[in-house]
Amino acid sequence: MTEPEHTRPSIRRTLLLSIGLLSLVGMLLLFFGASQYGRRAADLSYDRLLNASALTIADSITLVDGQWEANIPCAALELLSAAPDDRAFYRVFLAGGRTLTGYDDLPRPPSAASDHASFFDAQYRGEAVRFAVLRRAASSADGPEAALVQIGQTRRARDEVAKDIVWHVTGWIAIFTVAILLLAWFAIDRALQPLARIEQDFSVRTPFDLRPITRAVPTELSHVVAAQNHFMSRLSTNIDVLRTYIAEAAHQMRNPLASLRAQAQLSLHQNNPQQWRQGLYAIERHSGKLSRLLNQLLSHANVTHRAELHNFKPLNLETIARQALHESVPQAEPRPRVSFECKAGDTALHGDALMLREAIKNLIDNAIKHGAGAESPVQVLLEQDDCGLALSVSDAGPGMSAEDCERAFERFGRGENASAQGAGLGLAIVKRVVESHGGRVVLAPSRLGGLSVRLHLPKDAA
Repeated sequence: MTEPEHTRPSIRRTLLLSIGLLSLVGMLLLFFGASQYGRRAADLSYDRLLNASALTIADSITLVDGQWEANIPCAALELLSAAPDDRAFYRVFLAGGRTLTGYDDLPRPPSAASDHASFFDAQYRGEAVRFAVLRRAASSADGPEAALVQIGQTRRARDEVAKDIVWHVTGWIAIFTVAILLLAWFAIDRALQPLARIEQDFSVRTPFDLRPITRAVPTELSHVVAAQNHFMSRLSTNIDVLRTYIAEAAHQMRNPLASLRAQAQLSLHQNNPQQWRQGLYAIERHSGKLSRLLNQLLSHANVTHRAELHNFKPLNLETIARQALHESVPQAEPRPRVSFECKAGDTALHGDALMLREAIKNLIDNAIKHGAGAESPVQVLLEQDDCGLALSVSDAGPGMSAEDCERAFERFGRGENASAQGAGLGLAIVKRVVESHGGRVVLAPSRLGGLSVRLHLPKDAA
């Protein structure tokens, strides 16, 4: 069942959502930063006016004959008239708390005043007010004395300035965010164009067009394209091998089928029961040969498939060899003389038990068929070698010439002394199995006078 389009993962959607989320988080952080900056900028501007007004009032305070006098000039409050919607409050008082002039109920400063203005915010008469406080020192006959000046202004104007700064900055942030998203969309679209071009190339190809992708792709896609090309190369090779295999198998099956048909037609034209019996014997012989050929074809196909899977597990090669002996040696008389000897202490390795058993069965079957006769010996020897394990199957048959040894592993290849019962696939199957396990096959004359086939299998075949 095809997965719905909206549930499939999308690189474009993932990237856009990630960039959009990142931009949203960045926009919120910038908004809070702009809010803090706007408030500080507005406070800095209006605090300068408060400081100037406080200094003007402080300059108007004098100590005459031990008495403080305050003549508040109009200019001190006019400095705050730049914000007509705001209200201003002031107070001049002594260190003991006695008010000389102004609003007596102004909030007290949270800390001691100094010669430089200090600022604080407080609620006064239902509004947020920004205050500035500084100290005016003077000397008298009784010693140094000080008066304090406190002046405040409501926050209406400065809050409006802060809001104006924030919204202007937010507007630019929004424009910048939209521009980033548009550029991201454009960049992602351009980055995904190689995929679209590859898709277009594949959409116009025929099912048998397995040529590699030659388009230039970004570095991030090069490994994907290389893996795709490697896969198509393997697939093309397998298809070619399969075509050749099918053609060769059809050719090999044609002769037994033609013989069967010819023998059946010949028998139909005979009237003698003895001739019918001879025809049935011939049909049975040809059908047996065809059956062996089909079994070998199925075995070869099975081995090829399992070699591609490479599903290896721990196994014991001695056990596999004994199973192969039991399955391949005929039980009916006359039984062939097949012996097995294990000289290896440890016969464990990684591999495919079915494939190895099939290869050993083919070797034993070939040795029995091509031997000198039912009484000729066949020896199976399992021992250790430099790389791992070595299993050899030796017979006392006619052996193989050097020319036959060169083409012995070809499918349907048959030597000059080959038995008529063979299908020419046994050694091809053996070679496929051994190579899939990382080993090798060696053909050599045996000590019995015939042929010895030796399988070298590494223990770390997996």
